[in-house]
Amino acid sequence: MRSKSKLAPWLFSAPALIVFCAVVVIPVVWTLVLSAYKWDGISPMKFIGLKNYAKLFTDYTFHKAVLNNLKFMAISTTYQFVVGMFLAMLLSSVTRGRNLLKVIFFVPCIISTVALSQIFIKLLALEPIGVFNVVLSALGIQPRAFLGDPATSLYTLAFADAYKYCGIYMVVFYSALVGVSEDVIEAATIDGCGWLRQFFYIKIPMIKGVCGMALVMLINGTLKSFEMPYVLTNGGPGTSSEMVATYMYKTAFSSMNYGYSSTLAVFLLLECLIGVSIVRKMLPKADIE
Repeated sequence: MRSKSKLAPWLFSAPALIVFCAVVVIPVVWTLVLSAYKWDGISPMKFIGLKNYAKLFTDYTFHKAVLNNLKFMAISTTYQFVVGMFLAMLLSSVTRGRNLLKVIFFVPCIISTVALSQIFIKLLALEPIGVFNVVLSALGIQPRAFLGDPATSLYTLAFADAYKYCGIYMVVFYSALVGVSEDVIEAATIDGCGWLRQFFYIKIPMIKGVCGMALVMLINGTLKSFEMPYVLTNGGPGTSSEMVATYMYKTAFSSMNYGYSSTLAVFLLLECLIGVSIVRKMLPKADIE
């Protein structure tokens, strides 16, 4: 009987473990193996050891992509965290039209990335002039190609990507805020604590675990972002908005260099693990569990 009781949890978790191994463990192991080879997908694989990893130190495009990734992560993470928290505060404060606001704020999250990217391309276009540049012209500001200018392409891309996903974190923060005990809020109100002080000194400390979890999710998601950067700018102009994920994709399917592409994938994995580990070290352990 005891052996059966020990076996039961494994039997119930076996389907999930099989799927996890099939879609995560095996691909990761295969990527690690492939990173030690030179292969174009057709000719025989050639073992080259650590040469692909050595190439990372001399690859300018890779260096630019890493720098862009870090900038993109900082901008997009800040935007999604701050705006998501603000929208959650707004929803938790209003009483009329709350459900309508929820739908409006969450709509970008469910729109196809390709469709939303095309909307941004039209809005930000310089020729024919888009709505955003029309507004700038009306304000007396010189229109510019935000996606076609190396000085602005990365920042525009980061804000566009953050706009799509900040609704997810609005839901996360809203769920946490509505879970704060009303008794605590009422006691603070009786003691003369204003709305703003309640938020910073009561609500935020009480949901800091959710905030830590959201930060981990944000950093992990922004570091490996691919869809929006690929569709909106494809890494251009030049390498001004190139990401590690887009460079990895081009290396594999445009240059047909699957070995070096696998090396980039390994780096991307390590980058995400290091980023998340740093956040976990900075935050108290209880805040992200």
